[in-house]
Amino acid sequence: MLGLRLVLYLGAALVVPAFAAAPPPEPKLLSILPFCGQRGVPFTATVRGTGLAAASAVYLPPGPLKVSIENIDREPTADGMGRNRVQADLVRIRVESPANLEPGRYSIRLVTPGGVSNALPLAISEEPVSHEPEGKHETPATATPVPTLPAVLAGRLFERGEFDLYAFDAKAGETLSFTAMSGLPSIGAPGGNANGFDPSLTILEPSGSWFDPSRLNRLAFNDEPLWVIGKGTDAHLSYKFSRTGRFFLRIEAFSGQGGRDYTYQLMFRRGELPPPSIGPASDWEERTFTRRLSSNRLNELAARAAKSSNQPTAETYRAAPEPVPVKLPATVEGALPEPGTVHRARFRVEKPLDLAIEVETPAAGPPVFNPIVRLLGPSGDEVATNVMAGRGACTGALNKGLQAKAVLPLRDLGEYTVEILDTTADLGQPDFQYRVQLRPQLPHLGQIKVDADALNLRPGAARTVRVNFDREEDYRGALAIFPEQVPPGVSVVTGADFEPDKDPPMHPGKRERYIPRSERSVLVFTAAPDAPALSYPQTVRVSVRPVSDGKAGDVIASKEILVMVLNKP
Repeated sequence: MLGLRLVLYLGAALVVPAFAAAPPPEPKLLSILPFCGQRGVPFTATVRGTGLAAASAVYLPPGPLKVSIENIDREPTADGMGRNRVQADLVRIRVESPANLEPGRYSIRLVTPGGVSNALPLAISEEPVSHEPEGKHETPATATPVPTLPAVLAGRLFERGEFDLYAFDAKAGETLSFTAMSGLPSIGAPGGNANGFDPSLTILEPSGSWFDPSRLNRLAFNDEPLWVIGKGTDAHLSYKFSRTGRFFLRIEAFSGQGGRDYTYQLMFRRGELPPPSIGPASDWEERTFTRRLSSNRLNELAARAAKSSNQPTAETYRAAPEPVPVKLPATVEGALPEPGTVHRARFRVEKPLDLAIEVETPAAGPPVFNPIVRLLGPSGDEVATNVMAGRGACTGALNKGLQAKAVLPLRDLGEYTVEILDTTADLGQPDFQYRVQLRPQLPHLGQIKVDADALNLRPGAARTVRVNFDREEDYRGALAIFPEQVPPGVSVVTGADFEPDKDPPMHPGKRERYIPRSERSVLVFTAAPDAPALSYPQTVRVSVRPVSDGKAGDVIASKEILVMVLNKP
């Protein structure tokens, strides 16, 4: 009998853990439908995601926008749900904003027992927002009529291969602009379309054909105004109509994708308008053609190296076909309005110099305007350019690419000539504007990226946040990373992370001229076993300072991270 009781006790001990409550999953937002509304007009939307069944609050940055939870439901399992499709939670939210709220995109998150979710954009517009009616709209008869312009419409491509048609009227000589903004953003990068919604727009007219008198024929098409790696892929199209009549606008995913999260905002406006801006990047960007090269550039770099701010300023010179004499540091500016135009500047090196060449395109830039900067030595031979050669990661084929910055040592004394030209001799126009800065190198910290914006900590557990940074121009100092306003019971220390060895480039070329040395550190967030739980995320600010020659500089980069300590399971 004793043996039987012992077996029963052991069986109970083995069974109990199987029924122990599993910790709540981390929440993840997938989409919002609609993700846009008019300011001053309350509207409701549905957030689709996972781990949202017990969502308790909406997290918003401080401001006048108010978002509250109305109810939570579970997505139906019917409607042909495949085994690879996630059954999501549906959270109905109510959005309220004042009539004077600045139009734009506002990020929202949901707070659950599993922590704080990722962020998704919520767009607020000046114009009234109409919603796409239920059903498919793929023929002229079922096309959604567009109300009086300007107009904003919210819709979704529910299935793969689906597209939506919108019918509108235009007059001869009238120019209209159309913008499609994705609720599932994609970036211009290889494979980016697989993880996002890249919309495309087509203007159609019912002019018919010999075989089909009701056929819709294409007048104009746009996938995105300019495809650039790392930039958004929202579509924008302006078109001047040659006749009066009824026309159609088709929106679809560039590669025929679709699904429950493929939501969009479609804007119709009069006039030839530029794409809506979503605001400048907040990070320091050193190797892009669009960053501003000011006359105070050396002092800006000195601040990123804990150096004194008494650096010389760069004088601006206007370049011309005949070499213009300049004195370093200098900014050479101009435009190449005619095909084949070449501008030149000349400077003298009296002693060995480590030179930095930076290129800015204030108007048109790559891939429209592709400026090449050539540096010719005292003998007239080419010493360097801003063209980097290498082998592609996919095929290994030799390729070349333009760089916005190049550094090199100059050891031959004498007179050097700088040439600025377009990649081809076939192109030239007034907005082919350039600014080329020639200056001594100043070692400093370049771009700094903190890879997390939210952390959910379980008591007794630790999580890491990576801090990636570039050492520009042979910067050999240190950097200090420190967090502020850490929640009670949470400790943060700086550590190191494992970084796997990388194969050397197949064709390294002169990478040191164009690629900075990149390194990585980590912050380790640890919640004590008795750390008090938080019902709402707390903001921790992570700041970075340069440290050089025993001196710590001012904060040059910072990022806010939302931290939640969860209840014990």
